[in-house]
Amino acid sequence: MIEAQDVHFTYPSGVEALKGISLTIHNGEFVAIMGQNGAGKTTLVKHFNGLLKPTKGKVLIDEVDTTKVSVATLARNVGFVFQNPDNQLFSETVEDEIAFALKNF
Repeated sequence: MIEAQDVHFTYPSGVEALKGISLTIHNGEFVAIMGQNGAGKTTLVKHFNGLLKPTKGKVLIDEVDTTKVSVATLARNVGFVFQNPDNQLFSETVEDEIAFALKNF
């Protein structure tokens, strides 16, 4: 389960990207995060895999606070699909991509 509890996030530049976001995504649910450019979609989902940490509030993955574990640990349970397919794979083959993940996470 992914749970966001009153999540706020402000970038170092001072831009407040998230203001009091709360949601629960249960295991097995499929969710689309949609909105206008600059609405905070990417900022929000980067909290789910620990790439960003909330300025205020909590993000829990299976009841574990994302601020208390590494990105590598979260990557075992949370996947991230980029909007642009050119940003998906870094290796020449899918086999190499999977091998990279297994070696590094």
